[in-house]
Amino acid sequence: MKNKSRSIGVVLLFLVIAGAIGGAILWQQVEQQSAWQPFVLTPNTYPDSTGSHLDGNFYLDKIQPIFNRRCIVCHGCLDSPCLLKLTCYEGLLRGARKVNPDATHLFAEKPVRLFDQPSLAAWREQGFCSVVEQQGSPEERPAKSILFRLLVAGTEHNQPPFDLKPLEPVYQSINEHLCPCEQGIDAYLKQRPTAGMPFGMPALPADENQLFSEWITAGSPGPTADAMAQLQKLAQPEVIARWEAFLNQDAKLSPLVSRFIFEHAFLATLHFEESPGEYFRLVRSTTPPIQVKTGEDNKQAIVPSPVHEIKTARPYDTPYLKGVNRFYYRLKKVTETRVQKSLFIWQLSDTKLKRLDELFFQVEPVAGKSLTPGYTSHNPFEVFQAIPARSRAQFLVDNSHLIVSGMIRGPVCVGNLATYAIKDNFWVFFVDPAHDPSVLKPDLGLKSWDDFMDYGLEGNLEYNEAYNRMLNKYKPTGYGIDDVWDGNQQNPNAWLTILRNETNATVLRGRQGGIPPTFWLIDYSGFERLYYSLVVDYEYYGSVEQKLATWEFMSRLRQEFEDNFLRLLPVDARQKYRDLWTRGIGQELIFRMPFPGEQAGQGLDVTGQDPISGVLSKIQHRFTQAVSGPPDLLNTGDKPDVKLTDQVNDFEGWEAAVATLTMRTQLKFPQFLPSNIFVRVTKGEEHRVYSLVANRSYAFNNVVFDENGARQPELDTLSVYRGLVGDFPNLIIDLKIENASAFLTELNAVSTSKKWTAWKNRYGTHRNTAAFWPMLDWLTDWNFQNRQPDAGYFDLKYYMLLDSKY
Repeated sequence: MKNKSRSIGVVLLFLVIAGAIGGAILWQQVEQQSAWQPFVLTPNTYPDSTGSHLDGNFYLDKIQPIFNRRCIVCHGCLDSPCLLKLTCYEGLLRGARKVNPDATHLFAEKPVRLFDQPSLAAWREQGFCSVVEQQGSPEERPAKSILFRLLVAGTEHNQPPFDLKPLEPVYQSINEHLCPCEQGIDAYLKQRPTAGMPFGMPALPADENQLFSEWITAGSPGPTADAMAQLQKLAQPEVIARWEAFLNQDAKLSPLVSRFIFEHAFLATLHFEESPGEYFRLVRSTTPPIQVKTGEDNKQAIVPSPVHEIKTARPYDTPYLKGVNRFYYRLKKVTETRVQKSLFIWQLSDTKLKRLDELFFQVEPVAGKSLTPGYTSHNPFEVFQAIPARSRAQFLVDNSHLIVSGMIRGPVCVGNLATYAIKDNFWVFFVDPAHDPSVLKPDLGLKSWDDFMDYGLEGNLEYNEAYNRMLNKYKPTGYGIDDVWDGNQQNPNAWLTILRNETNATVLRGRQGGIPPTFWLIDYSGFERLYYSLVVDYEYYGSVEQKLATWEFMSRLRQEFEDNFLRLLPVDARQKYRDLWTRGIGQELIFRMPFPGEQAGQGLDVTGQDPISGVLSKIQHRFTQAVSGPPDLLNTGDKPDVKLTDQVNDFEGWEAAVATLTMRTQLKFPQFLPSNIFVRVTKGEEHRVYSLVANRSYAFNNVVFDENGARQPELDTLSVYRGLVGDFPNLIIDLKIENASAFLTELNAVSTSKKWTAWKNRYGTHRNTAAFWPMLDWLTDWNFQNRQPDAGYFDLKYYMLLDSKY
């Protein structure tokens, strides 16, 4: 009864808040968004010289590398402190804004992606202030520069080992943090003398501060036209020309197909096997593709064409702006520094080009469906009807890593509210498009396409009932093992591992991290609904009301995909596991979620006491290791016969010892772990890198205001991965092999916060010590040397902090 009252109270609180601010939010949203207009972004122009004694490459060679290693650990994403983004010179010039991005924003705002305004003057009108001083005499510039003054303050207060105590209240009141734009740097530092940069980390050395002093005194010049031309030059222009020709061909389906690809890849960074080391974004441009022309001497020449990107709030907004009568899909080279937390790569090649041609151009358009649906509708099921549903569904599963990465590595970068709608650790499988009811009957018998994208409770119920009717029609005996897409036994996108570790969210291919607590089976229509809700429709600048609606819809979709997987179990086991996966208050809330197909068919024929293991065994046998990857011996249920107290002498011994602690419930220490720990293990001159990931357990994920109340710490587990997993390391450890046994023995003995702190202090690389930057630099270099093309710079916003508290 107590739990029921609590549930009712939470629901009522939600309704009161939504009702009280709903009207104001909607009005404010319309008012704010009408103030931002789409535009065509022309290429930046750069001066012929720096106007000083500094050469044209000084910024790129001397200043940006320091920003990369010391500053974008916090100032590298959309929600950077003070919205200062230091991944390129344009971000530096835009500067900072007094509005706190971490504060609660009830109303919709204007988009603030780095190039969401056509000029620096427009950013100034939106409240951004300069952090460097380019006016006045050279002697006065350093003292007037916000950036330089904060670096000097860091030098004065952050000499290792400095006191970490001032950090905690800052993080506890992060929603109230102020930026120095309006107050002025003198008053700001007088009030906050320890606010120096890099914040809460060792100060820059004297030689780097001297570089900044010299550069700011010279007027903080950026790269010259020659320097940027060299940076923007295409190494393999014929590769780009080939892809741009494909995206803008004359085939009757081409405009719609390219629109479909664009809406599913607009956030991705594209990398081509035939042009390694270069990165691109897919954009819409008013200028035509680059051309390859053959001269009279039969020699080919590249005819360049600058990209004039059409900037709209969302990818499905019309590109036909005033004066734009035609547009093209172009590949825009990325010269901005890549940060890990927002980086996800779509790896392309000539083989992938052939595959796309097979999917979309070796088929006939659907008869009677429009090839030019216009931009009034934003509903993908309606807009893309002319493209065969089988092709659309196959694209999604062929590239599932790309699609899921867009959901969890989108522009927000840190989205605790959104990610709480899913569990910490689960595996994902897909319904084979050849057998998928939503492919065989794309409209599911619904009267309106609107029912596919209705995020409300009633609309979702209509959709569920329609899907269930088609499931009964096409699969009267329920899903079988042949209905699970196996990637043609070669595509690892058929089996995904998802980690949702509070600030970190990661998608990995194959079976990794040990058998998780829950599983998804995603069908085509559900996959598309999920993607459009979390990515295409999602307005990161939107209101609280919009974000709560997205969270609620995400929660319902999670339940649908879990139910899909449960249909593979024997009938008498399905409700048992549904109840196991959602407990407590969640049990009272999922009564609103029907269980379509609960009694359909018999499920897979499995034996033994654990039907889940039986189903997974059949999936593994069908998929083969080419898809799933090799067995994960670090996180296996069959533990090595070793003791933690045994001396560890080599890497094999280390892996065997740490494996005894992984994927085990009822241990005390996992509940105290932060999300991600990076460990460098050293034996002599050899190093290996591992990630320790905390998998937290929640009784339910249905109540947005009750995350902590759902915690089940006794079911928390540890998983260990070779290499680096996650974007926000909470702790870095440098471990010598001879200390490995003590390291693990003492970790296993952690049972209180006090013991955890003692363990962390003994083994962790503290952010206030001289060893911190060298250790991070080593891991950064390892990342770029071993994970290309997927490597970026890590974020340290939560370093040495329990991200669940802040």
